[in-house]
Amino acid sequence: MQGVIHFFTGSVRLEITCAEPEQMLNRLAEAHIPFWDTVRVDAVTIALTMSPAYAKRLGSITEQSSAEVRQISKRGLPVFFRKVRKRYALLAGLVLVLTAVWVSSLYIWDIRVTGTETVQTAEILSALRDVGVDIGTFGPDIDPELVRNEVLLQLGDVVWLTVNVTGSRATVIVRERIHPPQRFEEGVPTTVYATRAGVIDQMIIRNGAPLVEEGQTVELGEDLITGRMDSLAAGTRLVRADAQIFARTWYELSMSMPLEYVQKVPTGEIVTKRTIFFGQRRINLFFDTRISYANYDKIVELSDFVLPGGLVLPFRVERRVYTEYQPTLARMDETRAALLLQEWLLAHLDALMVPGGVVTSTEFTVEVGDGIVTVHLEAEGREQIAAIRNMRADEMVILPPITEETEEIP
Repeated sequence: MQGVIHFFTGSVRLEITCAEPEQMLNRLAEAHIPFWDTVRVDAVTIALTMSPAYAKRLGSITEQSSAEVRQISKRGLPVFFRKVRKRYALLAGLVLVLTAVWVSSLYIWDIRVTGTETVQTAEILSALRDVGVDIGTFGPDIDPELVRNEVLLQLGDVVWLTVNVTGSRATVIVRERIHPPQRFEEGVPTTVYATRAGVIDQMIIRNGAPLVEEGQTVELGEDLITGRMDSLAAGTRLVRADAQIFARTWYELSMSMPLEYVQKVPTGEIVTKRTIFFGQRRINLFFDTRISYANYDKIVELSDFVLPGGLVLPFRVERRVYTEYQPTLARMDETRAALLLQEWLLAHLDALMVPGGVVTSTEFTVEVGDGIVTVHLEAEGREQIAAIRNMRADEMVILPPITEETEEIP
């Protein structure tokens, strides 16, 4: 920001020669004269930069120190205007360009969407286009409240939206609908089942009748707690089964990788290509679109033109850097390969486990053969394996209670 201010106000580069340059800097500070970019040229000379207005006040200070001041250069917008003040055609062209830039900055040339996770950006852009927000739209005409209301009618998974216009850029901020987890109404009978196979370690039953007990092995999908409460005296009563079931679980995972791999060795050859985007128009600042390298990495950087105050201009520069490399066959150390595979296996194990589950023990086995390293992982964990489902129709058959009139079956 200071550089922009110095550009508009102008600056002058000076060399001050005196017997004690440090004392001169102290005098400038005592006189409240700001300066920057101070460089020691030699034992008696320093170079610094300051505003032209403050440079005029140096006379009295330099006379006291018998210092010699030499101007090296002047920079900034005032200097430019002094050079072209009699070139009316150039000034007129500059005014026209600045006016065109200002007018074009009132139109939308870039739309960015943030806050999306499940809703596709293309869907949001299509909905915005239907309500009149698109590339080339006049920014001041956009009514964020009106846009929000109309877009929300089209996108059911979006609960809030706003459009912030800064210069030629429109930033669309979206908040998606958070779908609540499956809810089970009171009175609807349910069953608790296993989401993992394992050996039950702990049972916390809040409601329902247990079908298994601690220490028992259960399979994936097996019913653990039923909401069907059968009683000889009261008959059948259906309830909402609810419980937390913790179990010991086991995993066996394997992963392999070759010891030989292709390594990228930079050759030092680099090609840079720049492109200017004006709205949807593309202007290449190069002639040859081909890349002569057989193997290369490409890095793309986008830069916006932003004026002081955050005004975004309708220009964007794309810089593409192509770095040539030579593919070279290399060999990885067996120990390093095994350690990498162990890290990947642990990350994969963490993704497989139920959230909140913990790994209680791990054992790795490493095999090396034919240039390939294979790591086997045997892991034990403790997880909460209970989940709830609605009771099936065949589970909800009601048995009447046994009474004195009930006939006994021989």
